[in-house]
Amino acid sequence: MIENAELAIESVRRYAAALERVRSDLLDAYPDLVCVLDLMVAVRHTRTLPREGMSSTGIEYSVHGAGCRMTDQQGREVDVDLVDGVEAFDAWRIKWFLDEQSDARPSIEELRTACSYLSQLGELREVQAGRWYALPAS
Repeated sequence: MIENAELAIESVRRYAAALERVRSDLLDAYPDLVCVLDLMVAVRHTRTLPREGMSSTGIEYSVHGAGCRMTDQQGREVDVDLVDGVEAFDAWRIKWFLDEQSDARPSIEELRTACSYLSQLGELREVQAGRWYALPAS
């Protein structure tokens, strides 16, 4: 059981690191954008960017319903939704990322527990109790 918990914690940390890197690379290509919300405004309201595109830094993005999916040059996908104005993710997004990246597959419940644990440590921020999490600085 402890091994599964450690695997889930490491899996969440991998997702968070990938999200931080891919998000940063995407936003580096657009100096006027500070966050994913700005990207969504550029797509939906000012129409200065297409709904799907490729940044000059090599990150593909696709604005969808409540958020944005970002894919790096190696095909790693991270996805966030805007929840209460915060770029947030849930256990399902982490599971999807893991299914594409490794043989390690913690359960959804193990991933939720790991997210909650990491939020207690300050490595994540809990946006909605037990469901939505965010990077600590986003």
